[in-house]
Amino acid sequence: MTDRLPYSDLTLDEALATFRQEHDLDAKYRDMRKEAQMHFERHDIVHVLFGLDTSIRQEAQADGWTLFGTDISRRDIGEFFDLPEEKALIDEIGWWAITKAYFRGVPDYFRIAWQSRKLSKKWRWSDNAAYRSMRVAEIRREFGIRRALAR
Repeated sequence: MTDRLPYSDLTLDEALATFRQEHDLDAKYRDMRKEAQMHFERHDIVHVLFGLDTSIRQEAQADGWTLFGTDISRRDIGEFFDLPEEKALIDEIGWWAITKAYFRGVPDYFRIAWQSRKLSKKWRWSDNAAYRSMRVAEIRREFGIRRALAR
């Protein structure tokens, strides 16, 4: 099967760098504290692996994949939402826009939950350093990541 999702031929590190550049995130990363960079990088890995962009709908889908397709813990989620950088991002986007996107995304969450059951294993939220030099297509094959949801 040919991997038709973006970044397939790149290593995970290369794909992350490309994703940040394509979505103009380099400056935001530079201005973040180290702890925040770590959490946002993990989130961006989900975008890369599942072929998602940064539109509000696909941000919501990335959160769904994070919950259902990774081994993220409640503690990790709490730490992420406690970050000043995350709070500033939420304020920048606006609570109302986020709330509308998440309610519109309810059907997506059901599809994500169903598709995540087909993964061969969950993505490691924290312990993924060994995958940094692997091609994204290889990682997707190993974890059974087939395709993202419809745009």
